[in-house]
Amino acid sequence: MRFTTLHGRRFRRLFLTVIALVVLLQAGCGPEDYQKPIEQFQDATAVVSDSTRVFMGNMNLIEQNAQLDRLIFEKKPINLPVLNKLQIISPDEIKIRCDALDALAQYTVNLAQLAKGKEAAEVGESTKKLSDSIKTLSDDAKKLPGGFFDNAKFSGVASAAASAVGAVAQLMVQHKARHEIEQSIENDDAAVTALIQLISDEATASYLRQQAQLGAYGDQLSRDYDLEIKGNPDPILLLGFAREMKNYRAQQVQLSQANPTTALGKMKKAHEALVAYARSKKSPKNLKELITAAREFANAAEPLGKAVQGLISSAN
Repeated sequence: MRFTTLHGRRFRRLFLTVIALVVLLQAGCGPEDYQKPIEQFQDATAVVSDSTRVFMGNMNLIEQNAQLDRLIFEKKPINLPVLNKLQIISPDEIKIRCDALDALAQYTVNLAQLAKGKEAAEVGESTKKLSDSIKTLSDDAKKLPGGFFDNAKFSGVASAAASAVGAVAQLMVQHKARHEIEQSIENDDAAVTALIQLISDEATASYLRQQAQLGAYGDQLSRDYDLEIKGNPDPILLLGFAREMKNYRAQQVQLSQANPTTALGKMKKAHEALVAYARSKKSPKNLKELITAAREFANAAEPLGKAVQGLISSAN
C-alpha cells in the first residue's frame, strides 16, 4: 500500500514536471518572441521608406550639379531658379513609390496580426483600406508622364498588388475559414512581392544613374586639373581642386553605402518569411526563420539611414 502511494506521488511529480517543461517551451516561442521581429520589420521599413525618398530626391541634386558643371565649363550664363527646376524624378513619382512601400509594410503587419490570432474581420477592414490606397496610387501613377521611371508599368504592377490585397481582405471581412484566408495570402502574394521588387529595381536604376553622373563629374575634375598644371598653376587654385576632389571622393563613398536596393531586398525576404510563417504550423523552426529574416532586414536598414543622411551632407 505504501509502495503504491509513493509510486503515485512520483508519477504525479513527473507529470507536473513534464507539464512545466511544455509550458516553458511554449513560452520560449510565445507572443513576445513573435512580436519582436514584427516590430523590427516596422522600424526597418520606416527607415527604408524615408531613405528611398531621400535617395531618389538626391538624383535630382546630382543632375542639377552636373548641369551646373556643364554651364561653367562652357562659360554660359547660370540661371539658378531654372536650374533648381531640373528634375529627373518628380516629387509625385517619389511619393507614390514610398507611399506604396508604407502600404505594403502595413499589409505585412496586418498578416502578422492575423497570424497572432487577431479577429480576421477587424484586420480585414484595415487591409481593405490598404488595398484601396494602393489602387489609388496605381491610378495616380497612370496619370504621370513617362520619363526615367516607367509609370505605366508601375501602375500595372501596383494595380495587381491592390487586387491581391483586396482579395485577402474580402475573405477576412466575410469571416471565411482561417485556412481559406491563409491559402489566399499564399496564392496572391506573388503580386505583392512583385511591387516590392519593382520599387527595388527602380532604386537600382536610380543608383546607377547617380553613380554615372558622379563618375562623369570626377572625370571632368581630373581633366580640368591636368589642363591647369600644364601651365603656371596658381597654388590657391590647386588647393581648390584638392578640396573638390576630396569632396568628390567622399560623395563616392557615401553613394555606394546609400543604395537602398539591398535593404529593399531584405524587406521582400522578411515579408515572404512572415507569409510562410502565417501558413505554417508555427513551429520553432518557422519562428526562427522569421526572426532571422527580420533581423537581417533591420541590420540592413540601420546603416542605410545613416549613409543617406551622410550622402546629403557630403553633396552640400
